[in-house]
Amino acid sequence: MIQFYSKLNIYFILFVALLAIILPSSESQKTDPKIQCQGVSKASDKNELIEYDVAKKCIESFPFDAKFAKDTIDATLHFVSNYYAFLDQANEEPPKGFTYQPVNIIKELESLYNKPFKSDYDFTAALRNTIFKLKDGHTRILNICYQNFVYDQNLTLYSVVTTDKEKNKKQVFDDKSDPSNNDCEVTEIDGKPALQAIIVFANNSISYLKDLGVRFNMALAPSIGFFSQQFTLREDFPETPSITYNLTCPNKSFKFERKWAITYDSAFENFCLQDISSSSSKVTALKSTSASSSKVTPLKSRSASRNKNNKKSNIKHAKLVTEDFYLVNNGTVGVAVITEENEKSTIYALADGLDKLNKLGAKKLILDMSNNIGGDIPVAIFTILLLFRSQQQPYLFPTSIKINDFTIPAIEKKFKTHSSDFDAYNPYSYLSFPSGEPFKNASDFIGPRKNLTSSLRLDILTPNDKQLLNNTSSFPWTSEEIIIITNGFCISACALITSFLSEFHNVKTISVGGFLDTPMSFSTFPGGFATSVNVIAESAGDPKFTDLPKEINSLLLTFSKSHDFDKKSNITTGILEYLFKPADYRLYYNESNARDPSFLWIDVLIF
Repeated sequence: MIQFYSKLNIYFILFVALLAIILPSSESQKTDPKIQCQGVSKASDKNELIEYDVAKKCIESFPFDAKFAKDTIDATLHFVSNYYAFLDQANEEPPKGFTYQPVNIIKELESLYNKPFKSDYDFTAALRNTIFKLKDGHTRILNICYQNFVYDQNLTLYSVVTTDKEKNKKQVFDDKSDPSNNDCEVTEIDGKPALQAIIVFANNSISYLKDLGVRFNMALAPSIGFFSQQFTLREDFPETPSITYNLTCPNKSFKFERKWAITYDSAFENFCLQDISSSSSKVTALKSTSASSSKVTPLKSRSASRNKNNKKSNIKHAKLVTEDFYLVNNGTVGVAVITEENEKSTIYALADGLDKLNKLGAKKLILDMSNNIGGDIPVAIFTILLLFRSQQQPYLFPTSIKINDFTIPAIEKKFKTHSSDFDAYNPYSYLSFPSGEPFKNASDFIGPRKNLTSSLRLDILTPNDKQLLNNTSSFPWTSEEIIIITNGFCISACALITSFLSEFHNVKTISVGGFLDTPMSFSTFPGGFATSVNVIAESAGDPKFTDLPKEINSLLLTFSKSHDFDKKSNITTGILEYLFKPADYRLYYNESNARDPSFLWIDVLIF
């Protein structure tokens, strides 16, 4: 009998062991994304909201892979050290007017080798935040899986200046879930003074800009656009499941808690679960002719959410002429709202809209370039020439490309092939600055400077661009009759346009919002060319890396820098990315113009 039970125990133990092999343990289930992300997958398929804890459990279930992390850091270090145009400037103290910490990006990246990470998301977030310390909107690392989550408070905050003698600044509420809270003043956020909480967020959590005043604008909702209201509409996982607000209303004061409404744009499995070890999702490479990296970003979720939650304002004090073009002040002043420089759509709409304003008798022109997401270099040149036909060459700021030992043979080879295709390291893609002459040989293109090419002139209008210019009548507006207004978020190609018009045509600039009595930029990160590193590596003939280890991750990098120059075409020591250029004049948001930009257009007329 004893022997029988002993055999039975042995069989039972073997059976349990077999089950342990066949069925995953509770611990293994906790780290199995296919199990932990079922709630996210179902909600994504049905376009439903996702609970905070469900999203957290899913995101943290992707296991940390030490080898993948090392390979990713290796590749990132290689690309940044060999191609990043502002490697030296990033480690210098910021110019007066900018607010950010200098960063030795190489040391910061190397420090990630020795840090413990609990999950793949933990590592990815650390790498992303390290790159973000550069405060360079063109340079960032993205993970399509994680960045397709959208975290929304379903409310907006407007920072306005009251009309009393002290010019008090306050945050005004606009609640989409409970309109009865609208127009209440926010006094505290999570137990801290509201203004202080937003400044801390803008300083630490918004990575695109070097001017804190502009970052402050982007944290709130000063106007409609892709990048506004980042405090209440985020793409990175929030640290807490909710935010607590203290409101002071005309008839009551109270505190309430608002949870994050979480969605996942597109099918979750397509990006995250198709192949956990090596996703086949790809990021479309940016055209090398573009000055802005915004188009390469998988921001469909953020854009869709912003468009859904930010319908166009009810513009009461302007007459619509055609989409994004208006008349104010009894038809005497035209307004052009320019939100991007996309070559396929912008140039025809711009030429047509300005032509209509001119024919309707607009004596002055306001260019509202707030929340402009940038775009293509040819559109920047086209816009300048459309307004000022007599503009003498060069038409834009000179630029130079980051080079190194192994890019030089690639440059020499490209010069011998006489290729006409645009290529970052193709001398035939550029002209010499300021002469506009083609480079005679590869050495002229490479130049005498360490790690940088000669100064390059960008003169890349397409035949269609030139034909449209020739077919559009000249406009009568002089520099004195044009004024630019922005909330500071006028990026990349937009920054090149506004800086050039301001510096070389004396067009007045106005910045709106920011901090009281503190000068603020009218544009930001005019860095130059930026694209994904696989495009750069292919062009450079990189012998070591062609991309990051997983295509689900994408590193976008600024590989050129734009230089300031004077009216005699002498290049100065100024690098545009690191020049603080405040606007000529200043306006602040109030309860009316924060929601309806036509109030601002009326205010502009005092300057």
